[in-house]
Amino acid sequence: MTPHAPIATRPGLPRWALGLTVFVFLVGAVYLGSNLSGTNPPIAGGPSASPGAGGGSAAALAIINQAGCKSCHGPDLGGVPPTFPDLHGLQGGPTVDNLKQLGQQHPKDWMNIWIAGKDPSVSDPAMRKGMPVFGGPPYNLTPQQIDTIVKYLLTLK
Repeated sequence: MTPHAPIATRPGLPRWALGLTVFVFLVGAVYLGSNLSGTNPPIAGGPSASPGAGGGSAAALAIINQAGCKSCHGPDLGGVPPTFPDLHGLQGGPTVDNLKQLGQQHPKDWMNIWIAGKDPSVSDPAMRKGMPVFGGPPYNLTPQQIDTIVKYLLTLK
């Protein structure tokens, strides 16, 4: 058996570990800073209002959480390409091609019509049911709840 020479070690953290730690903290700080400086109402958190109770972003967020909108449109409702559109910036009308005609024909209530599934020009019966979670049990939303969501979505920039 041959004796092994001990491996020389240096005290403290290796330089690469220290550099990686600093890099991760900097990236996290930039991410946090960019989210804090946004103009959108907060998406995360537990709203105190009960679903469907009045207007405002807390009630809308409660309904959005209840209905599961974030599961398709993303945690910040920013969309999941290519299937689920971004729900920000809808003040000027729909941003996806298949809804632009509906937006031109019904500029004030195109979103309510689409969500509720009452657009007579849509020939595909599956699409006339509106948003999937709104179209059938257990997530049938009332017209007031849909209106609360629409008002909130129109505040997102």
